[in-house]
Amino acid sequence: MPLYFAEEEVQLFDAFLDRDALERGPYSVIFKNDDIVGCGGIALNQPTEYTNVPHVIMTWGMVDNKHHKEGLGKELLLHRIIQAKEIYPGIKIALGTTQHTFQFFEKYGFKTVAYEKDHWGKDLDLYQMELI
Repeated sequence: MPLYFAEEEVQLFDAFLDRDALERGPYSVIFKNDDIVGCGGIALNQPTEYTNVPHVIMTWGMVDNKHHKEGLGKELLLHRIIQAKEIYPGIKIALGTTQHTFQFFEKYGFKTVAYEKDHWGKDLDLYQMELI
């Protein structure tokens, strides 16, 4: 924050943790020296304007800025891809991210299928991606 998320998203994340995280699907937390340094989950979503079939979505994935470049983001992403394939075999895997992180996901086989300027907030564009 604020580079990776809009200020308005804090309340959405709080609501997700309070209401949806346990019901939507597995949600993982990464600890380092008893501190939370990353988190992210998966969930099954119904068709949307970006994809016309049910799909697994990556939910609220993030790694503390102080721990970027330590391999935690890669570990978290690969863990969630494995979970998605085990729990929802054959279902497309998708995610929504920003211009700040879409290239990270491209390294692991995700391709941009839709783009929307300022979707998440001012200067936070949506890159809707799917695992190919």
